[in-house]
Amino acid sequence: MGQLVWLPFGRRYLQGIILRFDDACPVENVKEIDQIVDPEPVLSETLIALAEWISAHYMTPLAQVIAAMLPPGVRQKVDIEVERLPDVAPAKTTAAQAEMLALLARRGKMTLRQIRRATERKNPSEIVNQLVRHGWAEKRVAIQPPDVRPKRTAVLRIPAGVSEADWPSERAYRQRELMSMLADWQREGQQWVPQPELLAAVKGASTTVKALVAKGLIEREERPVWRDPLAATSFVPVVPPPLTSDQDAVWQRVAEDLDDTGGKPFLLQGVTGSGKTEIYLRAVRRVLEQGRSAIVLVPEIALTPQTVRRFGARFPEHLAVMHSHLSPGERFDQWRRLRAGDLRLVVGSRSALFSPLRELGLIVLDEEHEGSYKQGRSPRYHARDVAVELARICGATCILGSATPALESAYRAERGVYRRLSMPKRIMAHRRVVAEQVEGVSEGAGRFGDDGRQGEALYADLPPVEVVDMRAELREGNRSIFSRPLREGIEVALAAGQQVILFLNRRGSATFVQCRDCGHVLKCPRCEVPLTYHSADEDLVCHHCNYRTFVPEQCPSCWSGRIRYFGIGTQKVELLTREAFPQARILRWDLDTTGGKKAHDRLLEAFVSGEANLMIGTQMIAKGLDLPRVTLVGVITADTMLNLPDFRAGERTFQLLTQVAGRAGRSILGGKVIIQSYTPDVAPIQFASRHDYDGFSRQEMVFRKQLWYPPYSQLVQLIHVGSSSGRGQRAAEALHRVLTLKIARLGIPDVDLIGPAPAFFHRLRGKYRWHLTLRGRNPAVVLRGMRLPVGWRVDVDPVSML
Repeated sequence: MGQLVWLPFGRRYLQGIILRFDDACPVENVKEIDQIVDPEPVLSETLIALAEWISAHYMTPLAQVIAAMLPPGVRQKVDIEVERLPDVAPAKTTAAQAEMLALLARRGKMTLRQIRRATERKNPSEIVNQLVRHGWAEKRVAIQPPDVRPKRTAVLRIPAGVSEADWPSERAYRQRELMSMLADWQREGQQWVPQPELLAAVKGASTTVKALVAKGLIEREERPVWRDPLAATSFVPVVPPPLTSDQDAVWQRVAEDLDDTGGKPFLLQGVTGSGKTEIYLRAVRRVLEQGRSAIVLVPEIALTPQTVRRFGARFPEHLAVMHSHLSPGERFDQWRRLRAGDLRLVVGSRSALFSPLRELGLIVLDEEHEGSYKQGRSPRYHARDVAVELARICGATCILGSATPALESAYRAERGVYRRLSMPKRIMAHRRVVAEQVEGVSEGAGRFGDDGRQGEALYADLPPVEVVDMRAELREGNRSIFSRPLREGIEVALAAGQQVILFLNRRGSATFVQCRDCGHVLKCPRCEVPLTYHSADEDLVCHHCNYRTFVPEQCPSCWSGRIRYFGIGTQKVELLTREAFPQARILRWDLDTTGGKKAHDRLLEAFVSGEANLMIGTQMIAKGLDLPRVTLVGVITADTMLNLPDFRAGERTFQLLTQVAGRAGRSILGGKVIIQSYTPDVAPIQFASRHDYDGFSRQEMVFRKQLWYPPYSQLVQLIHVGSSSGRGQRAAEALHRVLTLKIARLGIPDVDLIGPAPAFFHRLRGKYRWHLTLRGRNPAVVLRGMRLPVGWRVDVDPVSML
């Protein structure tokens, strides 16, 4: 099971995966499998079972799910190869046939794709078919090489029988220099030297190598090499700190489950800085000692560098990484090493769940509340639910960790579906590492409790949060983006040699551009959303489809020249911060600055090393990062997401503010948080300012229950995407009638319909969107057996209603 095979399918030649064997066949005239691509299974029985669950639960074709599980380099394509038969000299041909025969005579074997590129004829396939029918050419299936293949490199060495006396004469100084370097490497224990290293060290070595190989003085071989994304990363071993009483209580329960697996998932709720990562690390060590493997998921690629360092410091020989910023070759090689069992620990984003690990014993989902764990395109799975199902299939331990669990997870814990673990205290440090953590800071600084024993934990209060009413600031004449408390706080922190984080969940310089005379707002022609001004490139960008254009000098509607910029993004915050605090060394961390492969690593390293002392960023810096020198976190505006037409807007705001507040005060330096808002009295901001998760969840659950929203019900969102808004509306209304009749016919009392209505982002990438939502205990049952018309997408358990 799980092998990738080639097989004829009608007139096509396709790849398929063997899912299972059966003694009987439901169809006649079954064709034989042509060949097995790889004797090793590309999908284990476990992943096949998981794929079938995802397909059923998320109502997605099984083929799409399996395709999402396979790495680059596994799947191949086929083309038709055409060759002119020898000794063919047709007496009578059409001009097109003669042209095609001449092309094949010149080029030899050609694929149809190559023929299409080489000729201007509109129907080259039909012309080829004519040649085949006349017996002038033949066609055959040609399997194309995969886009990603195992990498090989040349390695060199001096053979055992060659001594220095056999080296070239002194006149051939380049050859002697190269021989000398190879000899030095071999004396140091490196028997085979990669040729690229030698070429980098010796100028013009390529021809020299060829000459020495021809003389038999060095040997050259082609050997496979791994493309390792961690090859340039050095890990410093660390000694595990002693556990606090809270950590020890949690660890004992986790350890029992690791030794006798198969229990319910754990929901580990620990405040920011409470030491959840140490629980993860110990759990990984336990499963590795048991000969099993582990998966650790993080929601943002921004968290990967720090997480990789922590786990690499403990388990460097077992560690693999899996995320979208790897090259296809790196992903392929990591997948192959995991499948072979060379690596047994994966740290990565949601797709790391599909790693071909053997004997999976642990799955950790850090920051389990994050919406980025939901896949945005088909298959639209949620990594949290998939992780829980994968753990059930494998009999593995599953830990869902967060300081602000999703309300669905908290609800499941209350009902006993999950087992709740709690760590309510923040660990400032351990006394034996305080001096190392923050150089030059007295151990007595800050607020903590300690019994004075070496190695005991120093506990800290969560940082105090001040909410600033920006309406009052405006009334008092302050039109700056910095309130007076925030400005003073930044100046004090920078003067003390400490670090500051400024958070704004919106990138760019201005959120929209408007004509002051007629009110026209410049919008994306494909998405009908306001274009965002980016000052770095001086252009307007759509954050949905990446459409870009220049800033017009005149309004395209009334030709006025009074074009103005409104709103604020991280680029504008950076500009204004440089003006207000010229002494600051500023680093901006958002989607616009993290396009490169190692961008997250470089930015984190620059901030941790003190190269920068003020970081401006979006939500990718709001969670998980452990930055002990940060003593002030400022939220430029907390109102960004509050007024969106989504029932989760309040929950997201509370979680984001609580998480970003957790970046401050993670050392004996202490810390403070300043939240600026134009609506400071709303519940999410008030509860976040008190770090009161329980209070917020109680109030929010009342709201959810009244409106019968998750976790009290389940949602299935149906989205129609098409080129016409009118046709989309008619399709949505027609489907509403069909579903209403089916609900009545089935007699399902606890399922209803919301909509149809145009989506909040009504037009995206040139397509119009209408949505219709099923709500109920098990609304998916209404869609069972139905084949939705073309243009409809199904999203089970959507995380956003926009």
